[in-house]
Amino acid sequence: MVDVAAVKTLKGFENEVQYARLSYDFANDGGATGALVLADMPGKAMVLKAVVHVETACTSGGAATVIIGTSDDTDAFMDLTSGAVANLVDDFGLEETTAVGAVLDAADQVLLTIGTAALTAGKINVELQYVLVD
Repeated sequence: MVDVAAVKTLKGFENEVQYARLSYDFANDGGATGALVLADMPGKAMVLKAVVHVETACTSGGAATVIIGTSDDTDAFMDLTSGAVANLVDDFGLEETTAVGAVLDAADQVLLTIGTAALTAGKINVELQYVLVD
């Protein structure tokens, strides 16, 4: 039999699943090369699912690349192979399974980095499912 009084004194686990939609939109964020902070983590979090969705095709005057990740792992959610501008067409979707189980700390940021050439259009959403673990 469980001692209910003892259970009440244990520290609870904040395991409510949380969701975040982080967006890059050329119309608002521009397309210059470099890293763009999409979000700061709200605390120590374990990623349960990460999906990248290109809502509007990305275009470039050159061979632009996009990687999406964190300050600790810059391509955790999308790497250069997937993020070549030729792949970033309307409704392109990518579920990144290697990021599942990654624990991000409160100091981490989610970053979208444009490389090689500037983007001239596009909108990309990053859908994260996570639980706070601290």
